[in-house]
Amino acid sequence: MEVLMNNFIFGQYIPGKSLIYRLNPRLKLIASVLLIIASFINHNLLGFIILLGICGVIIQVSQVGWIFFIKGNQFFIYMIFLTSILQILFSNGGTIYWHYGIFTISSFGLQIASLAFLRFLVAIVILTVYLMTTNPAKIAQTIQGICYPLKFVGVNLDDIGLVTAIALRFVPTLTEEVNNLRNAQKSRGINFEKCSIIKRIKSNIAILVPLFMSVFRRAEQLAATMILRGYTDGKHRTYIRQSNWSKFDSLILIVVLLVFGLILSLNINF
Repeated sequence: MEVLMNNFIFGQYIPGKSLIYRLNPRLKLIASVLLIIASFINHNLLGFIILLGICGVIIQVSQVGWIFFIKGNQFFIYMIFLTSILQILFSNGGTIYWHYGIFTISSFGLQIASLAFLRFLVAIVILTVYLMTTNPAKIAQTIQGICYPLKFVGVNLDDIGLVTAIALRFVPTLTEEVNNLRNAQKSRGINFEKCSIIKRIKSNIAILVPLFMSVFRRAEQLAATMILRGYTDGKHRTYIRQSNWSKFDSLILIVVLLVFGLILSLNINF
């Protein structure tokens, strides 16, 4: 578990110059949502082959590296795999292949577990690449733009954008703090991997208190910095750099819509 958390990259922005980094943030958000929806409505093998192929292309084009990407998502991969195993063992229906006590392996369980594994795998890949290749400030700006109609019912979009940017920024901060605290515990002679489960739980609980203290301290520092820079709640803000929509963005959107339509058509009469 320690190795999994040390390599955790979900939610972290990694600067780069590949093609995906240069795409419009609004396009990346729309495309990500459409592909994730397509994966969850899909029941067809060909559909998953198409979606997994797209995921492979996305990882390759992003240039983040396959080994780095897989290691960074080991935690989610293991969790999805464990969930699938539980679904296989505890789902009844269809043809029974094996049965022992409360455990049953059936055709229905295998089908449900396979669908869940593939769907969450596609979702994790797409979300990880999106968050890894899109600046948190751009994500906040994109969400503000998409939620613009809510402005007419009194919703403060600037506050939504600010909260989104801060939340995304705190993801790598929390990961870094957890790793630092675990290393501090190891320097005191605590071995998280070889000690008993009870001691391991106690050691992890001992991390929570300083972790919360560190988070509150950083939040207080952030609030003080915003006050010193003259931040005023509820005021509209503009951005120095605006993301322009290009013809290439339109082409990518058309391709994503075609893929979404293809997945939908494959499952209409399923």
